[in-house]
Amino acid sequence: MPLRLTRVPPLVALIALAGALMLVPAGKAAMDGQASLARVFLYWSVLSLLIASLVAIAMAGQTRRGMPAGPFPLLAAIYLLLPAVMALPLAEALPAMRFADAWFEMISAFTTTGASLIDLPRRVPEAVHLWRGMAGWLGGLFILAAATALLAPLRLGGYEMIRRTPPTLPRAGSTTGPGIRLRAHTLLLLPAYSGLTLALWLILTLVGVSGFEALMQSMATLSTSGVLARETLGSIGLPAEMAIFAFLCLALSRRFLPGHGSRPRPLYRDPEILTAVALVGLVTLFVVARHWAGAFEAREGENLPAMGRAAWGAAFTSLSFLTTTGFVNQDWITARAWSGLTPPGLVLMSVALLGGGVATTAGGIKLLRLYSLARLSRFELMRMIYPSMVIGGNEHDRFLATTAARSAWLFAMVFALTSVVVVALLLFSGMTLETAMIFGVSALTNTGQLVQVAGDLPLYWVLLGDPARVVLALAMILGRLEILVLLAAILDRSRRN
Repeated sequence: MPLRLTRVPPLVALIALAGALMLVPAGKAAMDGQASLARVFLYWSVLSLLIASLVAIAMAGQTRRGMPAGPFPLLAAIYLLLPAVMALPLAEALPAMRFADAWFEMISAFTTTGASLIDLPRRVPEAVHLWRGMAGWLGGLFILAAATALLAPLRLGGYEMIRRTPPTLPRAGSTTGPGIRLRAHTLLLLPAYSGLTLALWLILTLVGVSGFEALMQSMATLSTSGVLARETLGSIGLPAEMAIFAFLCLALSRRFLPGHGSRPRPLYRDPEILTAVALVGLVTLFVVARHWAGAFEAREGENLPAMGRAAWGAAFTSLSFLTTTGFVNQDWITARAWSGLTPPGLVLMSVALLGGGVATTAGGIKLLRLYSLARLSRFELMRMIYPSMVIGGNEHDRFLATTAARSAWLFAMVFALTSVVVVALLLFSGMTLETAMIFGVSALTNTGQLVQVAGDLPLYWVLLGDPARVVLALAMILGRLEILVLLAAILDRSRRN
């Protein structure tokens, strides 16, 4: 029977896992003295586990074939249906939230976007916030496992930028089903992913953050979802911010994942890390210079402590949006009092578009694609001076400047066209062009907090109508799966027909 249960569809297994995880907010609500809320999560947990168990038993003896149309149908079904199951206790726990709103909330959390329809988070029970944070944490783990188990063998999801064969687990041949591969890679990643979350939780608790807030921040950091129990990160202190900053660096490169760090190249020469350091440094210098110029005109240019706080706020916030987490440092906001200038939100939109590392929890275009395009641009400029020049370097460097660069350019163009379509659909729903661009980029890059800082005035997800929410929910899924996966599925289907 255990061998047959391995044939259970991944969606059924994830529903069972979500049902088991509902026991955690149920216990939290019981500890807080909220018996009715605890019963909501408990009942839906039992019901989800019962239905998943019955379906698993019914399908355990069936012989299932592989994925004829690629991984996109499976992943799309999971991202559409699993949040619907996770939204059931949320819709009942919050009477003012419809099921459609709860579905949007769970899609946002599971895709690690962090766009929330809760306008007053402090009035919501902590158990509900815990469930939102756990949904984002589970979504971060799922995208890591899906990237290595399903997208890597097909050279999708950023793996087309890597020439070498992606690492696979033993006994994971071509005949292995997607469910078995997902389970095997999840078991490989779960200890490291959970251990890092617990480590950050412990560090934040030791430096003075309350236990519940530290747990929410640690899950939001490791999953890059940015799901918190309040509107912003707030003033948590410099030691806590430094700890979060260090753990955010894990989303900059795939080499921090188990099985990806075997390349002989030193870590400080990793292309993704070098690109991230350059981007964060440039953004920090630009923001500090801009604020210093404004403070100099206000005769406060010699306020060195304020300049230091502005530099740290710019570095922390830019890294947070580069990894599509969306934490806004308090010094990023208070720097306006020093310079009198509004923080440049357009810069944060730009770094969120670039995204983090390949096969990480970060969204966006990905740093390795930017690095590859930069190398191609450099060689093309040099070829204008030396037309007969031959690209040097090792095999991997030449691949990044040729084939990988063409793949990166293709993805950038498809991403741009998809953005145009999303913005056009939002315009039909009644938005202005600027608002539609901010919401569209925020959804496609899985950076929900971007809408509050990108424009002159903060925007809010709760004010959107139902048509716009549906468009943006689908955009979140496309941004999480990457558009090339959908394009590959469409092309594969057309070839079969």
